[in-house]
Amino acid sequence: MTVAERIDAANAKVIDIFENGQPVWADVLPAGQVVPGMNKNTILYAGPPIAKENIVLPVRNAICGAGVHEHLAATMEEAWEKVMAGEIELDSAQNHNCADGACMATSASMPVCVVTDQMTGESGFCVPHPGNKREVLRWGYYNDEIEKDLVWFRDVFGPGLSAALRHMGGMNLKALLAKTAGMGDENHVRQPASSMAMDLQLIAALADLDVPGRDDIIRFLANNDRFSLHVMMAASECTMAAAKKIPYSTVMCGFGGNGVELGIQMAGTGNAWYTVPAPKILGMFLNPTWTENDILGFLGDSCVTEVYGFGGFSAIAGPAYVIMTGGTIDDARSRTERARSISLGTHKFPVPWDGNRGLPCGIDVRKVVAQNLSPISHGGSTLKTGGQGGSGSAELPMDMFKQALVAISKVFREENK
Repeated sequence: MTVAERIDAANAKVIDIFENGQPVWADVLPAGQVVPGMNKNTILYAGPPIAKENIVLPVRNAICGAGVHEHLAATMEEAWEKVMAGEIELDSAQNHNCADGACMATSASMPVCVVTDQMTGESGFCVPHPGNKREVLRWGYYNDEIEKDLVWFRDVFGPGLSAALRHMGGMNLKALLAKTAGMGDENHVRQPASSMAMDLQLIAALADLDVPGRDDIIRFLANNDRFSLHVMMAASECTMAAAKKIPYSTVMCGFGGNGVELGIQMAGTGNAWYTVPAPKILGMFLNPTWTENDILGFLGDSCVTEVYGFGGFSAIAGPAYVIMTGGTIDDARSRTERARSISLGTHKFPVPWDGNRGLPCGIDVRKVVAQNLSPISHGGSTLKTGGQGGSGSAELPMDMFKQALVAISKVFREENK
């Protein structure tokens, strides 16, 4: 086989996983029990690996808060000292089939959504969405009130969801996405339809059970129209976990920012990252006095949903988000057409106002470079001091894709030595 034929064959396998995989939300369990390579003193963060001294303030706060939560340190200051001394181990969440939204840090006792692909058997993980409070660990805050919430998530919410999911026999996420197609979600920054459909199933299951804190769990679900995001991040991760096991593929299978650098991963090179200085997500600020100088570069792993085919790549499915952040419906259509031109697959979730076409998935690094056309991602922006600054979009820098293409060429050159 020629190099091109080997790449095409590998890409076909990856696209089969994207299009035909069946991610099922199976359980909610402590991260230390299920996330590969997770130790009691491990804390995972968003985006590509970064030198400890370069970690941005909100992520540092979340890491230290997680360290205190795990009783690895008594104070935030002590937690950071232990990080610098190597007593608390840090790593990129996506290197462990896990994802951290925004500034979130995942530690061993925290509950994670466990999503397993019934076709490949691979699993992905993400902590549940923390709700609509402004100050949460996910946005780089930690205090006594947040610690109470983390304990509730660990001791009440996680076990309650676990019982509901086991009672249901799991939740097929492809079926849920098909049900909510054409309801205005782009399933990265906007997902009220998916969240409500998900919450209804969970609430119905909880109504059959006598679990501790049931009413509070139901109340939390009913008040969170972004709840499905973190479950879909875990679904994306289980898909990417399978893709990373297929050599020679040039399909994008990882994507995240740490506030300093933005990076992608490619199926054929596994957990290798290809990084550039992180661009800023611009569009709409939540406070009119804030400016571009107040926000960090691209931060968070929630954009891994885009790798699966959502967010900016499926902008036409959620044009209200594009309009809200300063664009038009034509911009939404253009973003999806851009992704479609550089993708190899299609999700069969028809969008009525887009000719009932499905949504593109499986960005091919070769197509991006050949056409000199990179995708546009949606996302939330993070304030330098912590908290969400706004929402919008960013065009992905071309150099990440060029680096990935050079890397796959090196794989073939090494083989032929």
